Amino acid sequence: LRQTIASATSAIKSVFGQEKNPQDAADKLEKLRERMIKVRDLFRDTDSTEFVIVTIPTVMAVNESSRLSASLKKENVPVKRLIVNQILPPSASDCKFCAMKRKDQTRALDVIQSDPELSSLSMIQAPLVDVEIRGVPALKFL
Repeated sequence: LRQTIASATSAIKSVFGQEKNPQDAADKLEKLRERMIKVRDLFRDTDSTEFVIVTIPTVMAVNESSRLSASLKKENVPVKRLIVNQILPPSASDCKFCAMKRKDQTRALDVIQSDPELSSLSMIQAPLVDVEIRGVPALKFL
């Protein structure tokens, strides 16, 4: 395997004119492989990790989240929760744009409820706020 990796790496590096020591390249690839295995195992460890899918309420984003859920399931990465971010808050006086946006969001939420990959997840709806949620204090506030 090392020889195969070294040969492949050497070939790739020679294309870009950066060929150095093939053994160094093979060692780097082997270390990367070992780190990727550790990451995979960490994602699968339910005692220390939770993978939460976060999406926005558009049909396209929900479809992408469904594909992500299916891919994670295939890799045995457990997912229990889905956060739907940027939900418009209730309003007594909807402008035409807001009414259309609310309708689109409702349709996206309906897609989640009927999607075989997402419907079994615990869904958390996070409201649209007027500032970007960034950092631990903002997340705690949300």
